[in-house]
Amino acid sequence: MKKWTGMLLLWIACCLSWHAQAQRQTEYNRKGDEALQRKDYRDAKMWFEEGVFAECDRYSIDRLTTIWLEDETMHVSMRTVMNKCLNCLTEWATERDTFAIDKLILYYSRGIGTAENLVTADYWRRQLETVRRQNRGEDEAPTTTPTSATPMRFFFGYQASLLAPFGIRVGGIVGRLGWYIAAQSNFSFQGHTATCRTADGRFIIEGQSGYYGYMDRKQANVLMASVGLMIRTLPGIYTSVGAGYWQRDLIRQYGTADNAGNIYQRAWAKDLDASEKGLKVDLGATYLLPRGRYYVTGECTVLNFRYLYPALGVGMIF
Repeated sequence: MKKWTGMLLLWIACCLSWHAQAQRQTEYNRKGDEALQRKDYRDAKMWFEEGVFAECDRYSIDRLTTIWLEDETMHVSMRTVMNKCLNCLTEWATERDTFAIDKLILYYSRGIGTAENLVTADYWRRQLETVRRQNRGEDEAPTTTPTSATPMRFFFGYQASLLAPFGIRVGGIVGRLGWYIAAQSNFSFQGHTATCRTADGRFIIEGQSGYYGYMDRKQANVLMASVGLMIRTLPGIYTSVGAGYWQRDLIRQYGTADNAGNIYQRAWAKDLDASEKGLKVDLGATYLLPRGRYYVTGECTVLNFRYLYPALGVGMIF
């Protein structure tokens, strides 16, 4: 009789303990949701992180992920708890938990609780598709494109070189591949009404006679554009190669004089001997900064396989 009484008391104690724990879990989730409704992210984080550190509560992990995505100002204070979330998800993912794997794809794609790593995100994406196929009883890979395919991310930024300090660079990346379009200029658009020659050391206006002379003023108009491909060679680093067109027109000012040598008219002429155009070749690398929101680019531009100019760029990824 005493034995059965002891077992009954033990069972009652376990039930009460489980009930108290369930009540506590309900409380921190409820308090956290109330704070979220008020947009009080700091208070909500405090309640939900209690669930994460206590027992890797799934609902708390999901809510903390929402807070991270909605308020960037919370990132610094959330690094420790989001790293804990990542550890919990990784442990579940090894047991083929689709909730955890889906979250890991997001964490590595957006740099949540860790540095952005698109290679690891792609790995978990493949694992998720494998688990889903097996859950459906499929042995072979589906013939249609998976609905979880990586969407293309677009970028826009500023690109500058010594020859053309003003430029833009736009493009997109998806998985290991990307593309870009770049255009640069020095924002000089000086017009001209004549052409001239200077190669033999003399200043000659083509098709014009009379008295004239070089006024010792010149202006270069530079324009270049290119398109290219990008390939991810290291985590977060894309190597790029591209080709396009460039043009540099050197415009010189000259003056027309009367018989007495007085300048009565000034005009501009394009120097055919000093102006160039032709093929532009780019070779560079793009680094995606942590969290994958911004990038920096370093590039070498080769013009007509004769001139080499460095170029730098910064921009944002959407």
